[in-house]
Amino acid sequence: MSNAKAPRSPSDIAFDNEVGARIRAGRLAAGMTQSVLAKQAGVTFQQMQKYEKGINRVAASRLSSIATALGLPPSHFMDTGLEAPAVPADAARVLSLYAQCTEAQKAMVRKLLESMTGKS
Repeated sequence: MSNAKAPRSPSDIAFDNEVGARIRAGRLAAGMTQSVLAKQAGVTFQQMQKYEKGINRVAASRLSSIATALGLPPSHFMDTGLEAPAVPADAARVLSLYAQCTEAQKAMVRKLLESMTGKS
């Protein structure tokens, strides 16, 4: 039995490149460095570079960790055939920061926003 990996098909390479590009775009929109995202996702800086370049495949569980760190749904990184609505960079940044808050902090943020907008 051989431990050699089968070569990736052109469609697999294209898919991995697209997922990596979406990770990078999400990270940049969140104003995050590769080092910060890597730490939050539980990988090394070098591994995050490989994900973003499409060199290494991202496991579903790791993609979920990356999505959480960026304040995005995991589906954001998959091509569903439907055009995803564009998220402005400032909104992505707010979501990213919100995702890093404790539950108590999230409650305070919601109260503040409700107070500011007059909606509760």
